[in-house]
Amino acid sequence: MHRIILPLARCAGRTVVLAVIAFAAACSPDSTTPSDSADLARGGTPGPDLRAAMAAQARHEASIMAIAGVEGVGVGTTTDGRKGALVILTEHAAVGGIRREFDGVPVRLIPTGKIIADPQPKGGNGGGGGGGGSGDGAVDPTGTFARPVPIGVSIGNVGSCSAGTLGARVVKGGQPYILSNNHVLAEENEAQAGSEIIQPGRFDTAPQCSTPAGSGIATLSQFVPISFSGNNTVDAAIAATTAGNVGTATFSGGYGEPSSTTATAAVNMAVQKCGRTTGCTRGTVAAINATINVQYTRGVARFVNQVVITGRRGAFSRSGDSGSLIVTDNASANPVALLFAGGQTTTIGNPINAVLSALNVTIDGK
Repeated sequence: MHRIILPLARCAGRTVVLAVIAFAAACSPDSTTPSDSADLARGGTPGPDLRAAMAAQARHEASIMAIAGVEGVGVGTTTDGRKGALVILTEHAAVGGIRREFDGVPVRLIPTGKIIADPQPKGGNGGGGGGGGSGDGAVDPTGTFARPVPIGVSIGNVGSCSAGTLGARVVKGGQPYILSNNHVLAEENEAQAGSEIIQPGRFDTAPQCSTPAGSGIATLSQFVPISFSGNNTVDAAIAATTAGNVGTATFSGGYGEPSSTTATAAVNMAVQKCGRTTGCTRGTVAAINATINVQYTRGVARFVNQVVITGRRGAFSRSGDSGSLIVTDNASANPVALLFAGGQTTTIGNPINAVLSALNVTIDGK
């Protein structure tokens, strides 16, 4: 996913923009290998064995990523779900030079367009950038909410005319924080610690790009820097808040309160999320252990060990949904990933355990 950015004027020396979502990589404790747990290797229970696909990815990833028009590669299944496969994301359907199989492992191609995390003028990832809904039309996540505000709604750094999503409330040392993306809260490494986070983000205020009195709900505390020269694993940040300003559950019509117990993404796992632009949607994990090139305003960043999701009915996310918490699609609502980037047909999420470990926080949930 990505931030929504509206290139308006320059405010206090900064370009006025709108935030949505992003991606990152690096070897981490969550990186998958052929010897990982049976559930993950089998893509869930039951499911095809993915170990041969993981081995093929390890051997051929560098050459696949070097092909012009390839945006990413991960491990999933064939379209019928019966065999493990290399899932290759491409800029368009006509990308050439990709073999049909590697070491006997079939290839599944998913045309996605560019994978974007940086802001796009009133759009990106198939649209968005102007209002949203919870699916039933009952709640507009872009609006102003009474305190404590729910998760899944519009937020942004006061320094830019942007809007991303409040993913969850987390805790460290007894202090509550907002969890979202670096590019939503910290403006792609550029924001200063202590800068104010407002609800809704300035892209959604009236008049647009204004800063209404009393809109502050948190202050930027910590972010994981995005590297544009090496691998990343997470695009994540936290902002210090209070229980009086931010709640732990989604707005009405959402999945409610996420579990404090996380779940590891598995191929074909059913997931859901509530976000600023598309509201509450359902999807399926199409690939795990993915390496992705993600477009930001400052350049391209490579992310590793990412989760690739496709929507079950239409788009799973659009610009402005960056920062949404992706959870299991059941009553438990176990956190799985942090949404941060996407293309025309897919959403990309950071594994939630890597996010929580990098920031040393835990989900404030049931």
